[in-house]
Amino acid sequence: MPYDYQLVSGTLIVMIGLVGMTNAMVEKRTPIFGLVGILAGAGLLGWAWVLSDGTLTSYHLPQAVFRLIAAWK
Repeated sequence: MPYDYQLVSGTLIVMIGLVGMTNAMVEKRTPIFGLVGILAGAGLLGWAWVLSDGTLTSYHLPQAVFRLIAAWK
């Protein structure tokens, strides 16, 4: 599929951004870098949604992960 890389990397970047933002708030630092990561990941997810012609659902994520693993081999 043409949107596998964007979908998987966007999801990973959003998850890492959430962890970074939460860590920054716990340590009483500015969470700007986590917010930038979340926005970048959301942009990649939006790009994947546009590439899929608006038919992207949460069920496509595991399939995309396995397709990328299969292509990496």
